[in-house]
Amino acid sequence: MLQKNNFLFLLLSLIIIFQVNSCKTSQSIVSNPNLGIQPLKLSGGSSGMEKLGDRSYLVVYDLKSHKVGTRMAMIKITEETIQVSPIDISGWGEEGKSSDLESICKIPGKTNEYFIAESGNWKGDIGRIFHIQVDTTNLTSNILGITKLPFKNINNFELVGDQYEGMSCLPYNEYERILILGERGGSEVNPSGIIRWAIYNLSTHQLKFSDSGMQGIPLNAPGNWANEKEKRDITDLHIDLEGGIWASASEDTSDVGPFYSIIYKIGQVDTSNKERPFNIYSTFPKWEAVSGFKIEALSGPSNNINCTHSFGTEDEIYGGVWRAISIE
Repeated sequence: MLQKNNFLFLLLSLIIIFQVNSCKTSQSIVSNPNLGIQPLKLSGGSSGMEKLGDRSYLVVYDLKSHKVGTRMAMIKITEETIQVSPIDISGWGEEGKSSDLESICKIPGKTNEYFIAESGNWKGDIGRIFHIQVDTTNLTSNILGITKLPFKNINNFELVGDQYEGMSCLPYNEYERILILGERGGSEVNPSGIIRWAIYNLSTHQLKFSDSGMQGIPLNAPGNWANEKEKRDITDLHIDLEGGIWASASEDTSDVGPFYSIIYKIGQVDTSNKERPFNIYSTFPKWEAVSGFKIEALSGPSNNINCTHSFGTEDEIYGGVWRAISIE
């Protein structure tokens, strides 16, 4: 009996030690947990991502406007862990805090300046692109200007309308940039993904579409989909160092999955065409399936990992993760 009690006491002690150590490990991932980042997103899950440095990224989260929490963070990949540092954003404007941020991209030629964007309108309101400047030392960001995403279809409880989940930016001239927007698709009004583009004025914060830019180019993502009509053909966009244009696509049959995503090369930057300096392919032979994850964020590799891309997920009730991947 004494030996049995000693064994139970030893087993209980080991469980307590394991739990304490586990808590310490989880807590060390967050640079400032008091700023309210949601625990399930500690490992890098996000709705949009842009590379910041050799091993760091800026990410955005898709919190709705009525929710309190982190909308942007800096994540750093180390050999031991992923550090998550929430970034405070000021200057939201008259319509208030962002609702459903889905994309982020760096502004070429500008230091620490980025675009972040909501997914689209809600009952005709919001649906904004924010021009921001980020201070990664103080973990703050200031909004320099706000404009609206193109409005084609309203979102409400009865209808899924405009849903922009990917964004990239290319040079144009001193005061303007070409902004590429990815409509996700998978709805009745937008059954397939669409690439649209416009010229953004950094001084006036106006977005000007040509007729062809507003009409856009449809995309139908390759892959082995459970439901072809409900897949989201574009969940993020990324331009690599060689000018290759990549997209992620995903589907989820429910909030508990199963999830399925792909990463595929959709085109190439073409600087010889000033008004549309990119080509979108008609077919997409280069793609990689990622089962079990709902990819919503896509970016380049971390320099301490032998890989070609990185991605972040929003896996509904499971939270989200950051992962490195190689696509040959």
